[in-house]
Amino acid sequence: MFARIEAFETRPEGMDEILGEQQRSVGIVRTLPGNMGGYVLVNRESGQLLNVTFWQSEEEREAAESEFAATSSHGTVTEFAIAMQEALRG
Repeated sequence: MFARIEAFETRPEGMDEILGEQQRSVGIVRTLPGNMGGYVLVNRESGQLLNVTFWQSEEEREAAESEFAATSSHGTVTEFAIAMQEALRG
């Protein structure tokens, strides 16, 4: 499994605009082959947002880049291989 993390920084008052763009992008990306879900994390006080998506393969993650590129806001992208996974317990 692989992860793609895109980090954004904005003024706290600019958060809703970036969050709206990420929600639209995630809506499309989650329908792509190999997508295993993800999270959009926000800290409104600091103006930071992280878009984290999970993929079955590197190839499927790379194929999604055109959808991420279609958004008008771009952050710093870091890609990871997932070395360990543990399920959350409720």
